[in-house]
Amino acid sequence: MKPDNDQRMQEEFDRFIEFGTILDRTTRKYLVEYFRHRLEGRDYEPRELNDQYFSYFRNALDHIFGINGLLDIARSNQKITEFIVLDVLHWLRKTADKVQKDHPFKKEVDRLEGWGVTPEHVFRTRYPFLLQFLGSNYVPEEIDPRFYKQKFQAWFPEGKTEPLAHEAKQEFEFIVTDLLSQWDALLQAKILEFQLTKFKEEEDTYLELLESKVQEYQKLMSIISPFTDYLAWDMSRELWEDSSFDILKKYDDLLQNEESVRKLADMLGDLREAEIEMEEETFEKTIIRQEWKVDEESRAEIVGVHESKDLSNLISSEVGLLSDGATESLFLKKYVDEHLLTFRYEDRRLVRSEDQEIEVNNRIRQKEKGPFIICVDTSLSMEGTPELIAKVLTLAILKRAIQDSRRAYLINFSIGIQTIDLYDIANSIDEVANFLRMSFHGGTDATQAFQEALRQLRTHDYEDADVLMISDFIMYKIAPDILAEVRHFQQYKGTEFHSLALSDEANSNILRRFDTNWVYDPEERGVIRELTRGLGEITA
Repeated sequence: MKPDNDQRMQEEFDRFIEFGTILDRTTRKYLVEYFRHRLEGRDYEPRELNDQYFSYFRNALDHIFGINGLLDIARSNQKITEFIVLDVLHWLRKTADKVQKDHPFKKEVDRLEGWGVTPEHVFRTRYPFLLQFLGSNYVPEEIDPRFYKQKFQAWFPEGKTEPLAHEAKQEFEFIVTDLLSQWDALLQAKILEFQLTKFKEEEDTYLELLESKVQEYQKLMSIISPFTDYLAWDMSRELWEDSSFDILKKYDDLLQNEESVRKLADMLGDLREAEIEMEEETFEKTIIRQEWKVDEESRAEIVGVHESKDLSNLISSEVGLLSDGATESLFLKKYVDEHLLTFRYEDRRLVRSEDQEIEVNNRIRQKEKGPFIICVDTSLSMEGTPELIAKVLTLAILKRAIQDSRRAYLINFSIGIQTIDLYDIANSIDEVANFLRMSFHGGTDATQAFQEALRQLRTHDYEDADVLMISDFIMYKIAPDILAEVRHFQQYKGTEFHSLALSDEANSNILRRFDTNWVYDPEERGVIRELTRGLGEITA
């Protein structure tokens, strides 16, 4: 696992330990240790805790990571690992909150708490109701009301109202505490049994969802593995419709069987090489220093003797000068001259200081390749082999964009347009499948496709995009103002427009507007010809 990914995981685990609502902090820490042991294979020292909740959650993790294929997916995909960790921790918290807050014994819990604060003068008249309730809900082997009834009747005979004596009161409080403790233990056992049953039901449901999610990912990995690196782990939905799987597999098989199409897809994927840029990084550093400094004003320790006029710290020999009249004048002279010998005190304290420094570093880094804008002709003239090639190429280019971490925007056009922004790839697979499944129809009007591509080029997400149009280019013309704007982006923004013609009847006047032209002849299987930049027409 990469360092940054491992750090994010550690932060999530730390948050669970510090702010989790299940178990106590120490037990949550042990549970996280076991979690990482199962997920990452870390060393784990077995903890035998007398906590049934901990045992349950540990067993639940065993069942979760025992799902066939889950660990393989997690260990092969760091993004999925992160989603799995977040989802499992969320499930632990959510399930615990749900089960602990919702049980059928809340009224009995409130009743127990009420009896725990009942004063003696109220208890002496109402204890029969307590014993009747306990006798109705628990068998004598669990709690025997008769024993407690005898005790209470001896303390509170009918008609007696005076308070208990000191010794009797102590014994009464001890018996009541014993009774309520037994009741509390039995009640907690009932709640625990109910909660563990509900936990198991929630676990079975969650395991079923996880197993289906793992199966979905295994299917997708077997078809188009690059997509799996960008998929979220959303437990609230399935990855795709059932029919999407079939159509994706169909076109992926076509791609694998057509060498020339794979070669063309690789060429299109290399439209723009990564650029080099200088990046300036500014760091602000805080240098913290700690040093001991002498504080002469603080009197913590005697470190010697010095001359002064400090009467409160005189040494005994100087005080002796005052005991004899012959030396008293000497004492006064030394006092005036500040030559009295006095104790010298000193204290040291640790002083902390901070200095701020700014450091600037320049480093060279490689910019990411720009995104794709793909315009696909879905008109009636593309029906048949051109349609098939266009769909296979679209799938191949999208796969290549994902492999290179490049965003992609798909525009299919006929007399209108439909668009798919593949930034959120997890929610776009069905849309890609729908495009591959659709039948081509209508006439050819590339104007709207160009308008949408230009609109995307003006956005932050696609300002560095390459534009690729796949068509037979059997079309009449494109509006002059659109072509002028295309020329503007080519000259001043460095945008490259590329065409892939699937016909030998393409309109050469339109093709000369592109920076690069490719031709794929559907009638000659495996033939690809790259034409020179700025070529005015397609030749045989």
